[in-house]
Amino acid sequence: MKAVFYEAHGGPEVLKVGDLPVPEPGEGEVLVQVSATAINPIDRRLRSGELQEYISRTFPVVPGWDFSGRIVKLGPGVSNWQVGDDVVGLAFTWSIQHGTYAEFAPVSADSIAAKPPGLSFDEAAALPLVSLTAWQALAEFGALQPGQTVLIQAGAGGIGSVAIPIAKHLGAMVYATTSTRNIDYVRGLGADHVIDYAKSDYVNVINEKEPGGLDMVLESLLSDATTEAAIRLVKPGGTVAYMNNEPPDMPEIQARNIKTEFLHHRPDGESLGQLMSLYIDGTIPIPHLDIMQLDQAQEAHRKSEGGRTQGKVVLHIQDL
Repeated sequence: MKAVFYEAHGGPEVLKVGDLPVPEPGEGEVLVQVSATAINPIDRRLRSGELQEYISRTFPVVPGWDFSGRIVKLGPGVSNWQVGDDVVGLAFTWSIQHGTYAEFAPVSADSIAAKPPGLSFDEAAALPLVSLTAWQALAEFGALQPGQTVLIQAGAGGIGSVAIPIAKHLGAMVYATTSTRNIDYVRGLGADHVIDYAKSDYVNVINEKEPGGLDMVLESLLSDATTEAAIRLVKPGGTVAYMNNEPPDMPEIQARNIKTEFLHHRPDGESLGQLMSLYIDGTIPIPHLDIMQLDQAQEAHRKSEGGRTQGKVVLHIQDL
């Protein structure tokens, strides 16, 4: 099969395009013929060698967790899916090897959902990781309620593009940061207050508008300053969900009873199926897609690392 893989950690240049054996589905898995996958920041962090204390690698590593495609083989113990079913899912494992930047990928049957006929394969592939992450952060971990306030950093990015409309669906008032060129896009997602970080200090803006503090912050930025600012922006008893790093070591977290965690997404086919219905009925809009081809993976990773993407970068692998 054609696949993108790397045999050592490094920059985008370590990504190779070549032929690898088609993997076999294990117990409780299905083999999916992949139509499309999506680029996520975690892909490039793992490629560069980060997070080895959490996730192991077996080289050559095929990156990628998001996918849409068609089941072509059932592994032992799978009875609730059939060969020929069109599916979408999150092929997450704690030991990566057979990812979704490939024509075929083995995936846990519990981590997939039916692909709605109303979504293209490219659209569906963009959604699993960001949708599950945003829902689990806002609705489950944060228990966001109608009338509460939330800051969503990087509103035009992959998670932001989905988290903003999910927060609005939950009834929250949304603050979101973005660059000047993405203001209209983020406002169109439903953000109530869009803060142009190039022109304003978002901390000052929020402190002025919400002197009592926010109910929640969804923090996806990595700097020490933003990591600590998130804690100071929430009210006592508030919630901060970190997408990319551990919470800071700050005594006021305990003193002010702030709920905080480095929140990792959880594969969940049932929840993903319910989220798919929110896209179909228009409750959550499909994020902007930048569709590239599989052999453009290096360029796609460079684009992701540039931090100026709007919505999701999708790698189209094959027509089904």
